[in-house]
Amino acid sequence: MDERNALLEQIMAYDFVLIDLQLFLDTHPSDSNALRDYKMALDQSENLRRQYQSKYGPLTIRSLPDPTCWQWVNDPWPWNKEA
Repeated sequence: MDERNALLEQIMAYDFVLIDLQLFLDTHPSDSNALRDYKMALDQSENLRRQYQSKYGPLTIRSLPDPTCWQWVNDPWPWNKEA
């Protein structure tokens, strides 16, 4: 697996953890361990996103450096495999 896909996989894993912890905190709002884990996972997810975006460009429209220029067209489309 190349570095780009490895970073994407890590981002998706942390995002899954965040969703799971959000659901848990909905029913256990005063669980300090879960809140600590949520903050840690959020920090890690944000760090990984910054790493990815500095090397490969924006992941979502919210992270576009210049909202007047669409950079998506410069990247390979999902159905186009990279060589």
